[in-house]
Amino acid sequence: MNWTPAPRRSSAMRREQNLALVGAVVTGAVIATGLLMLLVARVNPAAGARVRGAALDVVTPIWSVVRAPFDGLGRAADFGSEYLGAVSRNRVLEAELVAARAELQRAAAERRALAQLKALQAVRDPARQVVAMVRIVSATPGSVVRSAMVAAGTGDGVVVGLPVISPGGLIGRTIEAGNHAARVLLLTDPASRIPVIVARTGQAGLAVGSNQPYLEFRDRVGAEVPLRAGDRLITSGDGGVFPPGVPVGTILAGAADPPRVRPAATPFGVGYVTIESAFLPLPVDETGPVFDAPVPVEAQRQGGTVGKLRQPEPPQ
Repeated sequence: MNWTPAPRRSSAMRREQNLALVGAVVTGAVIATGLLMLLVARVNPAAGARVRGAALDVVTPIWSVVRAPFDGLGRAADFGSEYLGAVSRNRVLEAELVAARAELQRAAAERRALAQLKALQAVRDPARQVVAMVRIVSATPGSVVRSAMVAAGTGDGVVVGLPVISPGGLIGRTIEAGNHAARVLLLTDPASRIPVIVARTGQAGLAVGSNQPYLEFRDRVGAEVPLRAGDRLITSGDGGVFPPGVPVGTILAGAADPPRVRPAATPFGVGYVTIESAFLPLPVDETGPVFDAPVPVEAQRQGGTVGKLRQPEPPQ
């Protein structure tokens, strides 16, 4: 009979017993050390703190060595996922870049054609004139009036009813003007009404303040094209106060009634803004015909006017 496998089984069992014994001893030592440290911390907190500090000094290098392979694997996995994500994002960006270049080329061709047509037709576009470039010194998100103060007044050429524009878009219009300061009615004020168009569809309407951080798009006219989230609203130039093409906001939800609009610019932390003259200043003629042009309600309330208008005489 062959008895050779018996010593192998006995050696394997002995090895398992030794490992179990070592595990039990280590576990017991850890538990005993923890109980000892807890007892020392209870009896002498200062000595317990020193013991914990010494234990940290001993355990930290060992633990850093033990963790090194796992940290390396984690960093490698993160690098791999970031690389794969960067590759996919790069492909998306390349596709967007190609589309943007094509759109830029079409826009450049359209601009050239438009310039040629304007030259042939002798079209005269009013030029935008900057009255002052100032800093917004304060903004008041009140519950009744939402306004801001700018450090420029009548001494700088600022009057009532001028548009205030930041690098990001339209801020509002002036409603009061002192010698060295002026007050600006913000877009979010309930009294604010801005003629706008949808850049994508050409629909016209009004961006109305709602006394909330957002605007409302009302009184839409034009093609019955559903709005989309992300549609840009820009000034239309109607009324002659605000120059056309200035960003006003972005549609948040096209299905809402009325659609909500996130303002393109905020007066908080914007820094410097430009105050421009009215895009189509009304002619001043005391003897000519009467110009029935709308004057903002705020300007009327503050005694301001947009140009000098001769009031019509009552019928005899």
